[in-house]
This record gives sequence, C-alpha cells and structure tokens, in this order.
Amino acid sequence: MNPVTALASGALAGFAIAVPVGAIGVLLIQEGMRRGIRPGLAAAAGVASVDALYCLIAVVAGAAVAPLIARIEPWPAVVGGIALVGIAALGLRKGFSRPAPASGGPPVEGSALGGYPLFFGLTLINPATVVYFVAIATGLADLHDEPFAAALFVVGAGVASLAWQTVLVAAGALFGRRATPRVQHLTVVVGYVIVAGFGVALLVRALA
Repeated sequence: MNPVTALASGALAGFAIAVPVGAIGVLLIQEGMRRGIRPGLAAAAGVASVDALYCLIAVVAGAAVAPLIARIEPWPAVVGGIALVGIAALGLRKGFSRPAPASGGPPVEGSALGGYPLFFGLTLINPATVVYFVAIATGLADLHDEPFAAALFVVGAGVASLAWQTVLVAAGALFGRRATPRVQHLTVVVGYVIVAGFGVALLVRALA
C-alpha cells in the first residue's frame, strides 16, 4: 500500500467513526460553548487521542482483540452509560440552580488542558471503537506487512478525528459568543438532557 493510500484510508476511517455526533460530540459542543476554544481543543485532543490509540491497537493486534472485548461486554457500556448520566445530572443540577445571566459575554476560559483527561476517559470506556478499527484493518491486509503504511493509517485516523472534534468545539465556541445568555442557558440544559438520553439508551442496550 502506497503512503498516500494508507494516509487517506486512515483519514476516511477516522472521519467515519468521528462524524456521527453522539454524547461525546454534544459534550464537546458544550465544552466549547461554556469554556472557550482553548479548553475545548484540549477536550477534542482527548477524544482524538483515544481514537488513534484504539486504531493503533487494532492495526497491531488485529482480530485477536475483538474476542477479548466480547468477553467483558456489557460492562464497558454500563460504565459509559452511568458516566454519561452522572455528567448530565451534574450539568443539569448546575443549570437549574444557576439562573441565566442577564448580560452576555465571551465564554469563560478555563485551564488549557482541563478537559483532556475527562474526555480521554469518557472515550476510553467505549472499546467498540477498537472493534470498528479491527473490521477496517482486517480488510486492508497490506497494513500488517508494511509498518510504515500502518503508521500512516493510524496518523490519518487520529488527525481526521482531531479535525472533526475541533469543528465541534469551534462551533460551540462561536455559538457561545454570539447567542444571547438565555439561549446559551437553554442550550446547555437541552444538551445535558440529550447526553442523559444517550446514557440511558446505552444502559438499556447493554442490559437488555
């Protein structure tokens, strides 16, 4: 596999796993809206780091990883669902206990790296990402024989994921600067309700 094909294949795989907006995507938009672009970028990097890590595991270990993940199901999904519901509950509690501000202003910038560990951890407890990358890598047999192509595939997937997560954060930050305070407040509440819905759905599917 030539380098361009390997990089492009990785990028396509990365976009395919990242673009469907789920609970993590909603939380990234919230992060950008509430805390600004720099903390949001750290959160985006946390998500992309795990995508790249799981892609690397899939390329190196191949199909041997999938049965191991199957053995621990449904517990990762249960943990993920509980985490999402907990985050949503905390966010809603703050949202309802704190009235919407009367005047606007830019998002409150937090620690530049504050969101990285949280979003890294939230993404890490979704090992289904490994299974996805295993399925892709299995169909690209050349990756197992060409370390350089495999490395480019992983880089492509990680960069594509980071690019999309950055788009979500930037959209949230832009919205946070332009929306009225009441609209921002309502959006935060609705966003956490959606995240709670994702968490409950994850728990129901895991325990069904």
